[in-house]
Amino acid sequence: MMKKRWMCALLAAGMLASVLSGCGQSSFTETKGTADAGTKPQAQEGDSVPMGRYVEGEIELPGESREDISDIIQNENGALELYTEKDDEIRRYTFDGQEWRREEKSLMEGLEIPYNVHVILGGDGSRYALYPLSNGYRFRLMKLAEDGEPQEILEELLSEKRDNGSYKHYPDFAGITPEGNILLSLRDMTRVYTPEGELVMEVPQTSCSSDWKTASYLKGNEYLTIGENGYIRYDVSETKGQMMEEIAYQQGNSDQYAAVTPDREGGFFMANPKGIHHIGQGGSIWETVVDGELNSLSQPSAYIIKLFVGAEDDFYVWINSAGTDMIKHYTYDPEIPSVPGKTLTVYGLDLGSAETVRQAASMFQLAHPDVRVELIDGQTEAGSTTVSDTIRALNTELLSGNGADVLVLDGLPADAYIEKGVLLDLREALKPMLEAEEFGENITGPFTAADGGIYRIPSRMTLMTVYGDPEALASLKTMEDARRYQSDPSHLPLRPRTTYENLLRHIFMLYSREIVDSESGMLKPGKIAELLETVKVLGEANDSRASFDESEEGEIRFYYNTSLKSQSLPGDESIELQRGDICAAIESVDGMYSLMLPLAVAGQLGYQMEGYNACYMPSQMLGINRSGGQIGLAEEFVRFVLGEQVQDSDLMDGLPVNKKVAAHWASEDWGNPELSIAVSGGDGYSLAGTFPTVEQRSRIFALAEAADQPILADQVLLDIIMAETKGYFDGTLSLEQAARNAESKANLYFAE
Repeated sequence: MMKKRWMCALLAAGMLASVLSGCGQSSFTETKGTADAGTKPQAQEGDSVPMGRYVEGEIELPGESREDISDIIQNENGALELYTEKDDEIRRYTFDGQEWRREEKSLMEGLEIPYNVHVILGGDGSRYALYPLSNGYRFRLMKLAEDGEPQEILEELLSEKRDNGSYKHYPDFAGITPEGNILLSLRDMTRVYTPEGELVMEVPQTSCSSDWKTASYLKGNEYLTIGENGYIRYDVSETKGQMMEEIAYQQGNSDQYAAVTPDREGGFFMANPKGIHHIGQGGSIWETVVDGELNSLSQPSAYIIKLFVGAEDDFYVWINSAGTDMIKHYTYDPEIPSVPGKTLTVYGLDLGSAETVRQAASMFQLAHPDVRVELIDGQTEAGSTTVSDTIRALNTELLSGNGADVLVLDGLPADAYIEKGVLLDLREALKPMLEAEEFGENITGPFTAADGGIYRIPSRMTLMTVYGDPEALASLKTMEDARRYQSDPSHLPLRPRTTYENLLRHIFMLYSREIVDSESGMLKPGKIAELLETVKVLGEANDSRASFDESEEGEIRFYYNTSLKSQSLPGDESIELQRGDICAAIESVDGMYSLMLPLAVAGQLGYQMEGYNACYMPSQMLGINRSGGQIGLAEEFVRFVLGEQVQDSDLMDGLPVNKKVAAHWASEDWGNPELSIAVSGGDGYSLAGTFPTVEQRSRIFALAEAADQPILADQVLLDIIMAETKGYFDGTLSLEQAARNAESKANLYFAE
């Protein structure tokens, strides 16, 4: 049930299909300055260390295996009320603060609820259930009762259809006022109706892509919803319907997907990956109450669903982590330091996309409450500074014996760091794992130096795979083979249509070992010109452009002008292959969930997914700064990142490099065999895929184990080539001049 991630995946795939088919009483108060993160300062005589912060626990869920959570509410007594589904039966449990009790009635007996039921505690004291039916996605709103049958509300309204036969109303939030009126959030507008379906009022809001808007609540007649730049509070009583205030988001527009809940004094709490925050009524400053960086809230795998305030200034947060539902419980402990006593620093150029490292940092802190892992994102810290300038500044710091304890070496000159003695040999730190053969030779071998040392090791790998016409696949071996194949006008394009910039990035990554000398890191003579020629031949075959504007391509230009894959890797090409737009698809396999549509297309067309030139992209490459102040802690952290606990989460940022985890991913007891995905287009096009079978997963990991050619493309060099050759593709430079420009600028870069 990876709701957030799969919602995003579905939308992305759906967009592609669509464009290709044509167009207790709270004691928290507002502070008037910068708030301490996660602390309640405690004055302790004779102790200079501030004490006290929130710690995380977990509430064990009741029920049997495969009993899925449908919803959780906080009832009129402040207790958590849990609704689950198993074998088409809804069950209800109540939590008294110590244990769960199963209630005799779920209140939904006799209702056929296919999925996604939302339970609402109304302002009138009654419970309601809102859910979509399987026949055309029509919603039903049922008023539940302890001593009677459920009663359907707004049946006529929710049955209204458009001219094309689809239903008009798709609520993404609902609430009941004390007067019994029904509030329905309908994307960019919220409407309030009487129980008979008469419209009382409507108020504007910003729409979001969630199926249920967690960043909203209705308390009495006070309605909180999302706006373009902040939360909007409305009075939805029958005589008003007016805005009360707008509160700026704490972390920007991502807070549209946060979880919110009211306090008892007119303010509210909000949970996002940065923690649990509070703002008072009429306030303008957010107070961070629970520091999310020190617990599970900051984990990339954690999707925050709902937030509840307990009776004793404690908090309950319902999250879904990598498909597993959990209830985290945050309580204040006055006996531990407000701030951990040790700090481990981790530096990377782009830690925002280093999901596994970020996941590990959160989990490591939970296992070591006295340690704070400080993640330093080089590009964020540098602001508008170029990547090359950022690297120069880092180099100066490292060569002077300073810098972070752990380095994520993606995009950094790791070979130079090894040569200059910046990095620590990891063999001793990894000795138990190496002796247990937890890594394949394809992971350690390419990164073993001439002296036998291992100074860097990837924590993820993205497997390059291909499938399609056999002759086309054979032509992808070299740039020359690709040009020769594509020169035949009877052949379909090898690469999907895109901008020349995207195409150049893709081809450079695919053939970087052919373009750059693996020993020296320097350009091979004449290869820039061959790269440009290859891109031009492939681009002319698929009608690529320097850019696409509205007059030429309409709405599809957004798809063509956008790079859809990180690291400049090609991927997500299954739909183009199925539709006959290309003759071969290259997929960058960064997780099992991303394989569902590619495997479906390969199966339909009778193709087998193969490895591409035994290549893989190593990512989140770890190294330890031998001048760092926390060598022992850094070694423990690297082992932790590479260990089973971290590696076992599919964060869709690469496959595990740990062999034990790879075997687990390929086994019967891993993954979600019931998971499926479907996309459709306006012309009737549709495609559906299911979670990869054990056989399919086993084959992928066999290909991954055989992939022993890491792609170590120099991103700075690629940026230089992009900048200096742009004129060739818009017609302002000749091939020879563009190649000379790129080679000249590259030589200056190498000389540094």
